[in-house]
Amino acid sequence: MNLSQWPLQHAIQCKLSCSCLAWNPSRVHPPMLAVGSDEANPSVGGKVIIYEFSEAQRKWNKVETVMSVTEPVHDISFAPNLGRSYHMLAIASKEVHVITLKPLKREQAVQTATAVPTAPAGTSRFEIRQAAQFDDHSSQVWRISWNITGTILASSGDDGCVRLWKANYLENWKCISELKGDGTKISNDKASNQSHQFLQTAQSSNGTRYYKVGNISQLNQVVWH
Repeated sequence: MNLSQWPLQHAIQCKLSCSCLAWNPSRVHPPMLAVGSDEANPSVGGKVIIYEFSEAQRKWNKVETVMSVTEPVHDISFAPNLGRSYHMLAIASKEVHVITLKPLKREQAVQTATAVPTAPAGTSRFEIRQAAQFDDHSSQVWRISWNITGTILASSGDDGCVRLWKANYLENWKCISELKGDGTKISNDKASNQSHQFLQTAQSSNGTRYYKVGNISQLNQVVWH
């Protein structure tokens, strides 16, 4: 083997401009690539496309498109698959997205392929779900990276901060740490005081009360009930 020469093995034709890609590290699934696009036009649809390699056909086939992400994509990363029966993909765009891809059973895959015949026969089909979406950076998110076990996701954006995200046993994601560019931790005192004042104002307005369970880091993210 001559490591100084790398011959072209395959070429994947993408209709959109490509800005990033990521290999799926799973060893129990056929080789899989996720490709992101920085196409600015939202009308073209999903900006993340999943490709799978077919040993029988000896070629790469498009199997899924993540339609929930229509903003330009800057970075994508598959989580290390340690004990999970599904795949997890993080996407850096205007926001941080965490997508799960659960392989469908044979019967479900046949029904899906019959209803939406977009993927070649013999390729995998997935149930795609958005597990989390964050806009805490309040700016473009440029880089994301998983820890070695695939349980913590790090993201960085134009706000000059690095944020760490983790899901609990109920698969509810939240920010567990925020760091400035110099490595110092962000104090939550200011955000807490702002959220408290905002809630007090809301309570005194027309007698309406609004409640948010948990910590509030950004006022524009409050889910009102």
